[in-house]
Amino acid sequence: MAQELRRMVSGRGFLAAVLLAAIAIAGGTTWKAQEELLPAGWFFTAWKSALESKAVCFLVPAAAVLPWSDSFLQERRGGFLKACLPRTGRRGYVEAKIISVALGGFLAWVVAGFLMCFLYFVLFFPQERQGMIQPEAALEGMQILLRIGLIAAIVATLGGICGILGGSGYLAFGIPFTGYYFCIILQERYFPDALWLYPPQWIRGDAKWGEKGEGLWMFLLLFLAVAVAAHAAVLYRKLEEL
Repeated sequence: MAQELRRMVSGRGFLAAVLLAAIAIAGGTTWKAQEELLPAGWFFTAWKSALESKAVCFLVPAAAVLPWSDSFLQERRGGFLKACLPRTGRRGYVEAKIISVALGGFLAWVVAGFLMCFLYFVLFFPQERQGMIQPEAALEGMQILLRIGLIAAIVATLGGICGILGGSGYLAFGIPFTGYYFCIILQERYFPDALWLYPPQWIRGDAKWGEKGEGLWMFLLLFLAVAVAAHAAVLYRKLEEL
């Protein structure tokens, strides 16, 4: 498991995903010259606003599938699978793979989010007034970033499933991306009240999802659990055919 995660984190796909996510966050930031000092803690407000932007929403699926969604296909074609399975066994391989694929999407966005938060601190904190920093913006930003990470983990897992079933890396990348935007189009044009179908709402979480938004967290965690279970079943069946 540890080796699998090291391979994922050190791969070019993970680095590309972090860079793409950071670009999305930067693209969602309002960069304006300020003649007066900014309020204390404004860098947290800018960070939270960027995480909710259209640029981030647009690129969530693109960055999520890059790290590790097609790794099974690469390992099968490169011969790594034949050398790995006798040592780990099918169950060990499946467990490591489903966890690493989901973590690839999750960590890419979380790492990029914290890096950009630090960048905003460096850029904006010297321009802020002295005073107490209110924790509300920071807490809301953390919650948004965590939801983005969960959504990315779901998309990455769906990418892994599509790659196994379709036998193509293009399908591993393309189908989750297409499905993500299909949900947005369905909600905006045909089902405006179906917030559970609308990824931007999953990110913002400002609708009525129950007290303190527990319903949204339960929805995302259940969605991820179902996707991971389906990924495990599909992968284990494919290994039996090899």
